[in-house]
Amino acid sequence: MKKFKLIMMITAVVSLLMLTACGGGNAKEESNSNGEAKSENNGDVITIKVGHISPDGQAYAIGFEEYAKAVEQATDGKVKFEIFGNGALGGERELLEGVQLGTLDMSLITTGVVTNFVPEVAVIEFPFLFRDLDHAYKTLDGEVGQELLDKMSDVNLKGIAFWENGQRHLANSKHPVKSVADLKGLKMRTIESELLLDTYSALGTNATPMAFPEVYSGLQQGVIDGSDFSTGVYYTTKVYEQSKYFSEVGLYYASATLVMNQKLFDSLPEDVQTVIVNLGKEFAQKERQINNDLTADYEKNLLENGVEIIRADDIDMDSFRKAVQPVYEKHAERYGDYIERIQNVK
Repeated sequence: MKKFKLIMMITAVVSLLMLTACGGGNAKEESNSNGEAKSENNGDVITIKVGHISPDGQAYAIGFEEYAKAVEQATDGKVKFEIFGNGALGGERELLEGVQLGTLDMSLITTGVVTNFVPEVAVIEFPFLFRDLDHAYKTLDGEVGQELLDKMSDVNLKGIAFWENGQRHLANSKHPVKSVADLKGLKMRTIESELLLDTYSALGTNATPMAFPEVYSGLQQGVIDGSDFSTGVYYTTKVYEQSKYFSEVGLYYASATLVMNQKLFDSLPEDVQTVIVNLGKEFAQKERQINNDLTADYEKNLLENGVEIIRADDIDMDSFRKAVQPVYEKHAERYGDYIERIQNVK
């Protein structure tokens, strides 16, 4: 009897070991919330979960799809992306918090939202700071831009590159805006940025913070009268259906930060890190070109859909620049010499 029991015990142990061995071959490592790479044992594929707010057909979405393919190809399939666009995972504040916490791996975030986490970044969204797009690109791709990206690591964000949202123009549902006086009393949506809230207040509007996925319904229901948009975002999100007046004031240049969870980035193999960063910077330029190439078509389609576009030549730009001077007086000092350095970029 004792011998029989011993045989049964040995059989049970062997069976348990075999089950454990078989099960181990299917195990997956998913440690993103702890800041480690998410991978599968079969081939060590690193899966990066990405969320952004751009609809299909807009420069963010097109640019990131191409970037993802380039990274996958450059890493011989070691890196794969799961991309959730069109605000499927929430607004930009939620997305950035997810990247910071590690519940989301990567995103492309309008830089104004990043300023809530890294205040220094707000300097690039001062109204009328850049002379033109070339000035903006040289700044963001240069020394100042890299310093700002590096500061993001202090809050567990890996700033990779500044992509493009675009020059921000003013759209509203009430009437054409040709001078600051035309903005008085309008309820204008903005992101949660002290600098932009103060900018809108200086322009005489009732500044209303609101997450981007709520903008269309906010316009539809009269919660807001308008907001600032790049031409691409204005067209592809169809907010023009609820705000037919589009004034090309170029209030500020809005970039988009390609950002990743810092702990996740640090856990990646060095060669993968290099690919992600180098291609991130390369595709910043490609995404900007995509955005610029699409703008003419966007404007044509807007006109065909009954939008009234008020061109810069028909706008009293001096009234806008004069109105925002108090914003510089209030905020410029906190950014040290950044504004002067940016203004001196040639």
